[in-house]
Amino acid sequence: MKYYSVVLSLLIAPVWAQNLCTSDDIAKMDVSSCTCPSDFPSPASALICNGNSIDCPITCSSSPPSPIIPRAQLSQCYSGCISPNSRCNGCYIWFSSLCRCIQAFQAGSHTDCIASPVIGQGPPLPQQSPSWVVLGSGNLITTTQLIPGILQLQTANDIDGGFRLGQDTINSQQARDSLALAMNSVSTRSEEQIHIHLCDSTKTGLTDILNQLDRNQYRTSKPVPLGALHKPTAAMNCRVSPNSGVDINMGRDIVEWLSQFHGPADCAQYNVGAGVITDSSDYTWACVVTGHSAAESLFCPP
Repeated sequence: MKYYSVVLSLLIAPVWAQNLCTSDDIAKMDVSSCTCPSDFPSPASALICNGNSIDCPITCSSSPPSPIIPRAQLSQCYSGCISPNSRCNGCYIWFSSLCRCIQAFQAGSHTDCIASPVIGQGPPLPQQSPSWVVLGSGNLITTTQLIPGILQLQTANDIDGGFRLGQDTINSQQARDSLALAMNSVSTRSEEQIHIHLCDSTKTGLTDILNQLDRNQYRTSKPVPLGALHKPTAAMNCRVSPNSGVDINMGRDIVEWLSQFHGPADCAQYNVGAGVITDSSDYTWACVVTGHSAAESLFCPP
C-alpha cells in the first residue's frame, strides 16, 4: 500500500514540483531531461501570468506620450522570457511552443517544427549555433536565442535568419502570392520573445499599392504612400528585390533603421515593426513599419 501511495503522489505531483525546463535549458537547446512548462492562463488571449502579473511600462520622451505599456504582463519585467516568466502567456512561445519543438528534435520524433540550422537528435553539439525555428503551428517563427523583440535583433547570431527561414517556408509551399511575414513593434506585440508571423496576405491592400510603385525608385528604402489603406496611423519605408522570384534580406534593414536611435529615451523606436511581402509581379519587398499600426495588421489583416 505504501508503494502505491508513493506512485500516486508522483503522478499527481504539482507542476511546481516537476523538473521544469528553464530559460537557460531552452537557450542551450537541451530539454530532453526536463518538462516544458504548461501552467499558463486561460484563455491564451489573456496576456497575463499565473501568479504575480504586472505591467511593464517603458518610460521615454517625445511622441507618443510616455510611458508605453506593452500588451503582455510579466512576473519580472525588462528581461524577456527569463525563467520567472514561465507562467506568463507573453512567454508561451518560448516556454511551451519552442521548448516542445526542441524536445521533438532531440528525441528524433515526428514534428512539424522546422529549424535552421537543423537541431539534431540527442544532446546539442559543442558550440552549436542558435537556430531559427518555425513552430509547430506553422505560423510563427522564433529563435533559440533569448531575445525579447525587434529592438534586440542586432544581438541575434544571424539577423537575417528568421526572415530567410520564413521566405524559404513560403517558397516551399509555393505561396509567395498569398503569404507574408510580419514582426510587430514593442508597443503592439503580444509575446516578449522575438517572433515573426507567417500569415495570410490575401486580404491586404498593400500589394495593390506596391504594384503601382516604380520599382527603380525603390532599390533603396523609401517611404510608401499608404493613403489607400485608410489607416491614418500607418507609415512604412520599403525597398524591393533587384529581380523577381528572389528573396530579400530584412534583418539588415531593421538594424540599420534602429541605429538612428540612441538609448531608450526616444519613444519612436517602440513603434518600429517590419514585414516582407511579394507584389503581383513576384518582386519581394522589405518594409520597415514606422507608424502606430501593428505590422501584422498591415501585411496580414483579418
